Amino acid sequence: MADRRLGSIGASSARISRAQRARFAALAALAAGVLVLSGCAPAVDDSENALQAETFPGVYAQTIEWGECDLSEIEDGAAKRLEEKGAPLDEYQCAAVEAPLDWNDPRNHETIELSVNQRAATGDGEPLGTLFVNPGGPGASGVDLAYRLSIMPGAERVTERYAVVGFDPRGIGRSSRIDCPGFSDVAELEIALCADANPLAHSMGTSQVARDMELLRTLLGDDSLHYLGYSYGTVLGATYATLFPERVGRLVLDSAISANWGAPVNRFKQQAAIARETVALLSGCATEYGRSDCPIESEEQLQQAIDRLDETPLVASTGDELDGGVLLEFLTASLYGIPEGRELALDRLASAMRGEQQGIDEILESMASGGAAVGIEGSIVSCHSFPDDPDLVGFLEYVEEAGLPEMLGGPEIDDEALLPWIDLSCDALPESGDDITDSFSGSPDAPILVIGVLGDHATPYEGSEQLVRELGNARLLTLDGHGHGASYLGRSSCVNDATTAYLLEGELPEPGAVCESDAG
Repeated sequence: MADRRLGSIGASSARISRAQRARFAALAALAAGVLVLSGCAPAVDDSENALQAETFPGVYAQTIEWGECDLSEIEDGAAKRLEEKGAPLDEYQCAAVEAPLDWNDPRNHETIELSVNQRAATGDGEPLGTLFVNPGGPGASGVDLAYRLSIMPGAERVTERYAVVGFDPRGIGRSSRIDCPGFSDVAELEIALCADANPLAHSMGTSQVARDMELLRTLLGDDSLHYLGYSYGTVLGATYATLFPERVGRLVLDSAISANWGAPVNRFKQQAAIARETVALLSGCATEYGRSDCPIESEEQLQQAIDRLDETPLVASTGDELDGGVLLEFLTASLYGIPEGRELALDRLASAMRGEQQGIDEILESMASGGAAVGIEGSIVSCHSFPDDPDLVGFLEYVEEAGLPEMLGGPEIDDEALLPWIDLSCDALPESGDDITDSFSGSPDAPILVIGVLGDHATPYEGSEQLVRELGNARLLTLDGHGHGASYLGRSSCVNDATTAYLLEGELPEPGAVCESDAG
């Protein structure tokens, strides 16, 4: 999650949105009509999963037709890189599954397609079921993560016992997607025009995606849903637990976010964490990463470099310019890397700041795919979770108490410095705030594993702590380290072992458990 991407509370505490209230009212009206015609009330299973199956029987009647995957759809040469690392891409099957255009409109039976892939459990023993995966974003591909999981370090025992299923969320990737080709540079107008041109934009909220996942679980024949989600994927997992607590299996929510993730204060917290971790990366260039050439080692030096590059950008062989904004984007993207990746980023930075063409070219090339930025699809998803009340007073109080980093326009707190964080452009989407924005809830019968990284720039650690409080029946595992994402990402064998023990045996780490990052 980047930019807008990102307790023991009963199910009744979860916020019921405007759209959900309308949906329930419509369902009640339909049910009332049936009772008038029949003259008697049949027995009703009022659980959410049964309700949506009864409301949209057509999509529940389908059979998933698995076939060969089109590996050319894997972007940016990733298929070749996966194969070079030994990914068994020929063991995957792919399918297109129909889902309702809008789960909240029981009278509308238009459908969209979800792109889904799966790989069967590889072990000889009895499979434990299906493990759904989501990498976050919002806007990233679950299909691609399913491919990658086959070569992620430490995940072998999990993929031996689980069939792995990835799907691209509605509106994104290979699934039915929205098309918003740069209508405007004004955020509010871009969102409004995008939603007007794409009916699907009105039903891309996380609750809708969670309902898609429940449909897939049913079609695959699993009694419970098992799940591994990172970053924004933790919002999807927590939303599923809130809507379908009776179907919660073993859920791992890694680098987690709380229910009010779409609020302005949380966007500010993320950007403050990025500023803090960027300074930590640069100041640790020599001491932590062992580099001998460290051109920027403090926040003051970074600001000076940004000003210099804004005035006189470095020019790549392609003619693209490396200005202060690109430098910041490059440093933010480098925060996602494991130590080896961060060392490479610092080497490229030193080379570029010496004026070496190779270093300049490598930085611009690495940023060609957009870095860690979230596109319009991710912004639309986020807007569904933008709260009805953005609580700007609370936002200001938080900034005044926490302070405004220099990288974010501080330390003086004035209108000019605050304006970038008071973004109300989501109000241009009519369905803004129609998702769960107050609190998630979990299952009293199925504990959930939440993982937080102390030095996480993208989803600050306090979000993981808050999500545990919201879910109630959840356990927090802490990684004492830097970066975003913990399980099976080459950061910590301790985290890998704990995640595997939970997924395979249902064993939770001890309360207050802390893992260390692996050396090097």
